[in-house]
Amino acid sequence: MNSLILKNTDGVITDPKVLAHMHETLKAKAGDTFKCTVLGQGLCQGKIIELAKDKCILELSPLTNAHPQWFNLVVGISRPQTSKKILEHATTFGAKNIHFFKAALSEKSYLDSKVFEPHECEEYLLAGLSQSAIYGELPGVKVDKYNPADHYKNEPQKFILDLSGKENFLDLKESINFDTAITLAIGPERGFIPEDIERFHQAGFKSVKISSSILRVEHAIYSAVSQLELIRGRY
Repeated sequence: MNSLILKNTDGVITDPKVLAHMHETLKAKAGDTFKCTVLGQGLCQGKIIELAKDKCILELSPLTNAHPQWFNLVVGISRPQTSKKILEHATTFGAKNIHFFKAALSEKSYLDSKVFEPHECEEYLLAGLSQSAIYGELPGVKVDKYNPADHYKNEPQKFILDLSGKENFLDLKESINFDTAITLAIGPERGFIPEDIERFHQAGFKSVKISSSILRVEHAIYSAVSQLELIRGRY
């Protein structure tokens, strides 16, 4: 836990899981200082004024701005365990929105996974936000039964990860504007079929190849975002 997540600026923590982590893992005590993320408001330092089993009271420093989240994911829905990793780690990298959908080769039953229920979904998003310690908003999460490519027609920068792509992000770096959100489309565990890819192409997505290997869904996301971060040149 790199940053304590707070819902407001009163500095009071009552979440049993967070308190247990502070007591058992961090061995926290009065006077200790931690990084804090106040959801939707910014970042600060929190000094422990009081710490009990059921409550922690922090004295917060003035808020500073969180980093802007900078990319959207459109992902063919995969196994629940994979989706959990995507929710958490994409949040750590700075995802603004995570849009799961049933691609042609996705398993339909995954749409009903409990991982997408609000309470459970939020758990993974909060863990990712805490890990990052620089972003301040929970990503929007959406699940669709159909390919949503048309929904992104008006997005200015959009790419689909495609093993048959002729260009990579280095080839395109001069045309990428990192002050504008980037949208990435990634296939499910069994990949995209040509019809999936064509649907994205018709919506203006550009094919990009990030590796010659067939990557796991979550690894493809991490690799693509890491390559973009390297080109962006600031962290």
